[in-house]
Formats: sequence, C-alpha cells, structure tokens
Amino acid sequence: MIFTIKDLAHLISKRSFCILATQDKQGPHVVGVCYLAKDLELFIPTSEKTAKVKNIRRNSNVAIQIPVPWPLIPAPPRSIQYRGTAEILAINDIEAQGVLSKSSYINRRVLRKLIENIDVQKWGESVWIRVTPTDQIETFMIGVPITTVFRSTEKALLHFDVNHK
Repeated sequence: MIFTIKDLAHLISKRSFCILATQDKQGPHVVGVCYLAKDLELFIPTSEKTAKVKNIRRNSNVAIQIPVPWPLIPAPPRSIQYRGTAEILAINDIEAQGVLSKSSYINRRVLRKLIENIDVQKWGESVWIRVTPTDQIETFMIGVPITTVFRSTEKALLHFDVNHK
C-alpha cells in the first residue's frame, strides 16, 4: 500500500501537538503548541503578545515538526516536518471557528475556556495562527512498516509535494 498525501493529511488531523519554530532578532524561537488541522493547514490558538506572534508579524516563515508516537512500541517517535507560511487571524475568524467546531468535544471545551479566561492585560487578545505548508512535507518512519526501516533507513524518509490552490 502506498502512503499518499491524503493519508498524511488524515494523520495530521488526528494529532494535536506540534513544535513551531519562528525567527526573532537573535535566532530561532521554538515552542510546543496545540493545533487543529484542516487538510494540511494548522490552526494554532494563542495570544497577541506571545513571542511566536511577534516573530510571525516580522517574518511569516515558520517550521513545523509533528511527533507521531508508535502505538505500543517504546521507540523514538515518527515525525512529520515542513516549512510553511504563517498568518495571524482574529479569534472569531470563520474558517478557524469552523475547524474548531469540527474538533472533539474536549478540544472545543478546553480551547474555549482558555480563550475566555485569558489575561488580556498581560497576554493581549486571543488570536489564531494559520500555518500553510510550502513546497514539500517530509516524513520519517511514516507510512512504512518498522521492519522496512530496519532493513533500509532510506525507505524511512518520504517526501510529499504540496499542491497550492
């Protein structure tokens, strides 16, 4: 069976945590964040005064890494990684709200509570970061049996070209 970009989008939508890398004046800024996905786009809830939002306002180029643990196997996680473009959206953005409304009850409840209880004086208003992949998504040990990885590590790497609409 061939692992496709549609399979990859489905896998991304089943995860909820990623590493987001932005760039500030001194260098990279890396942080773990929760996300919601629509196809290959990620929607990350946050606040206006965070370092990641300030960095994205200066430079919209970001990188994403999504760890994908093996079920029942205590081994290093598989991973999905790519470069992308980020944009800041209002918290009431229709597309982001649509993605939120299709997420699990727990996600909706937790994110809405976080948004309602934000200290606006300290963190600013809540916003969404939308990340759209550019060019290529790379995976490691995704879509291949672990036994294949043991025989040939080159087969553990997959590359998916991103079609832009």
